[in-house]
Amino acid sequence: MKHLFTLITALTVYTLSVAQSRTATVEYQKINRQAVVNEIPFPEKTIRDAINNKMEQMGYKGKDSKGFTVYKGVRMPELGNDSYDLYFMADRKSRKEKENSTLTLMVSKGFDSFISDSSDSRVLSNAKNYLDTIKNMIAAYDLEQQIIAQEDAVKKADKKYSNLIDDAASLEKKRKSIEKDIEDNKKDQSNQQAEIEKQKQILETLRGKRKQ
Repeated sequence: MKHLFTLITALTVYTLSVAQSRTATVEYQKINRQAVVNEIPFPEKTIRDAINNKMEQMGYKGKDSKGFTVYKGVRMPELGNDSYDLYFMADRKSRKEKENSTLTLMVSKGFDSFISDSSDSRVLSNAKNYLDTIKNMIAAYDLEQQIIAQEDAVKKADKKYSNLIDDAASLEKKRKSIEKDIEDNKKDQSNQQAEIEKQKQILETLRGKRKQ
């Protein structure tokens, strides 16, 4: 429980400490497009997996295109009343900052109709707000993955413990069997010693007859 509280606290710090979303120019299909970017305190794979998981829950499947993952015909009230094509790209911020990434989002109303400040400032502003809140979704997803991984670790530890208990029972059974074998062996040794003495006496008796 203490570990879980530490994780939740860390996630809260993450959410409060990162920068706000901003607009930027991104080249896509050899044309400069206006996009929204934000710094996300998670590895790029975690971000991509979190977004993909959320979109799949909403019924949308992504497709790779020129470094972006594209979700087409997405209806999202957070952005506006229309359906939009969402272009996501997560990149590691730098070689030294493996745990921090830059998330880029371009929004299109279909085909090549990418949204900009000049074409629809409201939707672009909503996209900024969306990227600000998406950090919470990614943090929640990452926490769930940690919980799943930890549950798996607990299951493996439990299974190993059960196997050790089974092994102990098997070893105990073998120990008792070995102890019985040892006791039987001691009896056999005693019986065999008696047999040796018996055979020696017979031998001496036979030798005694030779002298006669």
